Amino acid sequence: MRTRMLFLALVSLSMMVGCVWGKSETVTAPQIEQYRIVRIAVLPFAVTPPTQGQRQGYSTAAPPPEAGAKLAELFYLKLNAREGLAAVPPSSVRAAMPTIPAVVADRALLRNLGARLDVGAVLEGTVETYKERQGTTFGLDRPEDAAAVGFSARLVSVKDGTVLWIGEYYERQRPLTEDLSGFLERGARFLTVDQLADSAVNHVLKGFPLGNQLQELQGQTGTTP
Repeated sequence: MRTRMLFLALVSLSMMVGCVWGKSETVTAPQIEQYRIVRIAVLPFAVTPPTQGQRQGYSTAAPPPEAGAKLAELFYLKLNAREGLAAVPPSSVRAAMPTIPAVVADRALLRNLGARLDVGAVLEGTVETYKERQGTTFGLDRPEDAAAVGFSARLVSVKDGTVLWIGEYYERQRPLTEDLSGFLERGARFLTVDQLADSAVNHVLKGFPLGNQLQELQGQTGTTP
């Protein structure tokens, strides 16, 4: 009984505090249904080059080169698991077109890529922040030692270059006293940057308009994992 009362108290406090996630925004083009997208190619994500302040150590370090590949792979795995949607992995994109610019704006290039991979759209992205946790699962010396992730993803039609969806996210994980709801959802622990990135992609894809999330389908059919 005492445990149940404590749990209810935590839930009530979480509702009062609200959801203190990082900045997460998604925008969907109103005409997206006209494109009937069922196959998406996930392009390798670009990593922003270090600024002068980052090079001199005055600000958060620039993302490591492998951060782009990690986030692109996360998007591919989660999109490909959606009902009614198929995704082409970044490795297949590289094989079809080894030289790909950070932002695919050329319509001829988009059409060429779409024809080679038989897709209606590409998902491209940029990683701005990918900072590893400095500390342990259960404690940090300073709040700024927590993992941080920031990225932008865009769904682009290969037919005409129209941007059909944009998803942006930034978060530095906050301690329990500042983000109770986050700790309740993720567990009372400080995440590594890879774990935080996985959670971040999940949150951004809640606003993705194509396909059905697996957990939604399970809830409708009553099946269990």
